[in-house]
Amino acid sequence: MTDHDITPDSRLPTSPAGGFSDEESAFISEMGSLMERWGLPQATGRLFGYLLLRDKPVDLDTMTRDLGQAKSGLSVAARQLESWTLVRRSTRPGSRRIDYEAVGDLQQLLLVNNSHMRKFTETLSAGVPVARGDARERLTALAELFNGYVEQTEALVAGWEARRAAS
Repeated sequence: MTDHDITPDSRLPTSPAGGFSDEESAFISEMGSLMERWGLPQATGRLFGYLLLRDKPVDLDTMTRDLGQAKSGLSVAARQLESWTLVRRSTRPGSRRIDYEAVGDLQQLLLVNNSHMRKFTETLSAGVPVARGDARERLTALAELFNGYVEQTEALVAGWEARRAAS
C-alpha cells in the first residue's frame, strides 16, 4: 500500500454525529500512517489529523464517539501530542472536562526540535577531538550539517513569523 492508497477498510468508522467525508477519513488515516512511521502509535497520528480538522476544542468523549477508539487510548494519544506541543488542553468554566485542540503555532515545535538538534550537534562536536582519521572527518561533517540545519530552521521560522506579522 502506498502513502496515497486508502482502502475502505483503513477508513475511520462513521460517527453518529454525521460522519466523515471520504476526504476527511483519508486525511485522518494518512496522518495516522505518517506519524506511525515517525515512531508514534497510529492512533496518535489519527487523533492529530482529526484535531487538525476541528475548528474548536473537543473533549475525550466526543473523540471516542467520532473516532470509534477507546477513551483510554485516545487519552494517551492526546498526552503524547501535548508532549510534542502539537495540541494544547483547556477546560471550560465550571467543568472538569478537558478539551484538546491542535495548535496553530507549529513553529514552536520546530524550535523545540532545534534545541534537541543543537544538543546533538554539541555532542557530535565534542567527539571530534577524540576521534581519529576518517571518524574525525565524519564527526566534523555531521556536526557542520546539523549546525546548518539548526541555523536554517531558525531563519525559516523567523522569516515566516515576520511575514505573518506584516500581513
